[in-house]
Amino acid sequence: MKTAVRDLIGPRSPDAALAAVPGMESSYRHLFLRELARLGLEDDYFPVGGAANYSLLYLIQRIAMSFRPRRVLDVGCGQTTRLWDRLRGKGLIGDVVTLENDAGWAEQIGSGVDHAILVSPLESAVIAGGVVETYDWGKARAAGPFDVIGVDGPLGTARRSRAGVLSMLDEQLPQDFILFMDDCERSGEQETLGLIHDRLTAMGRDYAAGAIQAAKSQVVFAAGAYRGAVYF
Repeated sequence: MKTAVRDLIGPRSPDAALAAVPGMESSYRHLFLRELARLGLEDDYFPVGGAANYSLLYLIQRIAMSFRPRRVLDVGCGQTTRLWDRLRGKGLIGDVVTLENDAGWAEQIGSGVDHAILVSPLESAVIAGGVVETYDWGKARAAGPFDVIGVDGPLGTARRSRAGVLSMLDEQLPQDFILFMDDCERSGEQETLGLIHDRLTAMGRDYAAGAIQAAKSQVVFAAGAYRGAVYF
């Protein structure tokens, strides 16, 4: 078992270790659509361009079906928001809260879902010794705690990409948790994976990590009863 994200990204060539593997996309598409049919859910997703790809949709679906989490934080509006909402409608998860910086996009996606979308314009914050543009995480923390946190926003950056999520890693984090990040084929996200590892280690948390590689790459951190998610 890979017990730390350092084992995934490697000390010398992290880009190669987490590179996208586009040829796997059709496999994840098949699995995702098969389970949608079993659940009686409509296939009306658009996993193209910058949207969530099939491996990310599969990961979310599998988490819901395997663990039935109590409370989910969905970071960044989009196809993931719609999927979480429909899985919630099937009774597979408890509550969902989405965090989004673009009010217009939040309104558009929000018109088709039945859970809360918190709008938080980006603001500058110093994280791990550098300035990043991120959300007001106080809004998310007030709605927590969350046993699943999915990070697909805000837009990626070259350094410390989406590192604001470190604000959710403290005593409020349950012992049984999953945190996953999208776009991990990119160097900015890989830097943040290392920061997440450092924070969890400093907290004394025993976790496992795993990666899914298709048109995009996702990395999963999991602990406790949710540890098996690293094998998805």
